Amino acid sequence: MAPRGNVEGDATRPPVTKAAHQKELKWYARMEELLRAMGFERKTAEYNMMFFMLREFRKRLGITFFDMGCSARVKRVDRELAYARLSFFGDCCVPPVPGGPQSCIPDLLCGMADVLRAKDSARRFSMAELLRVVYPDSFPVLVRFVLGVGFETSHGETLYGGAVQIDIGLDAVRDLPEGYDGADLERRARVEISRVPIETGQMPLRELATPGLHLRPERDPDLRCVCPALDALLAHYAGRA
Repeated sequence: MAPRGNVEGDATRPPVTKAAHQKELKWYARMEELLRAMGFERKTAEYNMMFFMLREFRKRLGITFFDMGCSARVKRVDRELAYARLSFFGDCCVPPVPGGPQSCIPDLLCGMADVLRAKDSARRFSMAELLRVVYPDSFPVLVRFVLGVGFETSHGETLYGGAVQIDIGLDAVRDLPEGYDGADLERRARVEISRVPIETGQMPLRELATPGLHLRPERDPDLRCVCPALDALLAHYAGRA
């Protein structure tokens, strides 16, 4: 993905001071498994950047954050270019609303911004550059937060899917203000809230990376979603729309 001048030192080797801590070693092994599964080689700029981001998430969520649901994969844009996507699943993966469920989104966005300011002052890792110029040194990353719920059909079956999806590109948080509280999240991320399962797998990268709020408040007559958090989000964002 970035074949020229991307060789760096190994930022992911467990520190000697943590060699005796099995939980630490397990976390490092899990993160290496995630990143290697995405096709990244150790001692490269893109591998290190992804690791720095995961390490920041760990600091803010705890060492076992991947137990709340974390997956990583690469999606191809064309023959030569691909983008990496980190997906987090859990009850805290919802947009922040006053009086609503606790949200990890603002804190994690601030963490992403801190990593970019500290590790990418040259603005090398940019999705905008990928969309503007077909250039292999671009490094697009999309971070997705998903609230998954069950939907009961009229036939008594239960379907599972995302009721809330938040897609965030690095460019959206690069210049995040200090003390960000998530109040204008829809200006920095693609926020989708729906009473029926959400399917955005076929959407192009440019659309997924474009900030905006997309509400589907109507109920499907054949599906019933019992989720107070979803109802609160729909009421809150529908009132602002």
